[in-house]
Amino acid sequence: MKAFAKVISYIFQPLLMPTLVFYTLLFYLGNSTNLTDKGKWTVVSLVFFTTCLIPMVTVIMFRLTKVIKDLHMKDRKDRFIPFIFITIFYLAVALLIMDQEWMNPLMQLTFKSITAVVVMTNLITFRWKISAHAAGVAGWLGFAVACASKFPGTSELFVPILAAITLNGLVYWSRLYLNAHKPLEIWAAALLGFSVCYGSISYFL
Repeated sequence: MKAFAKVISYIFQPLLMPTLVFYTLLFYLGNSTNLTDKGKWTVVSLVFFTTCLIPMVTVIMFRLTKVIKDLHMKDRKDRFIPFIFITIFYLAVALLIMDQEWMNPLMQLTFKSITAVVVMTNLITFRWKISAHAAGVAGWLGFAVACASKFPGTSELFVPILAAITLNGLVYWSRLYLNAHKPLEIWAAALLGFSVCYGSISYFL
């Protein structure tokens, strides 16, 4: 069970969530964009490269150079340098892509809400070990639920919502099973991620 919990934590890490959100937005939300399927995959790939792959490689480099003790970063102090880098990087990416022609208002708001969750989670981490994993998966769920409410005719969102609910349960369980977080750290992060993403789409779109 411990090995399974580690696999869940490693694969469904917070850095992967923006990719899942944009995949949901582009492929499951009808009329969300006029991009072709090739264009949609290009956007998803760009989001994965900039918000997941580059930060992930950087965190691995921090581990190899012993800046952090382990990739799980169980010690809150180990999170300071990686989280500062990730915060700055996400803000820079947001500034660079926000004015791109393919970024319609929905995608702009989506990326802003993702960046807001990242920044708030990272800032809280300096004082308290809130769960970035929980904030990430709950944010995906909040986004999917909000879009389903905002665009009620889009029945395709049933699958992403079901997947997000399942993944929320698995991620919460894995972080608790590995003693990476206390229950309050999980639930506080989940509330943060869900409320920011759900609220952004519901009230600002």
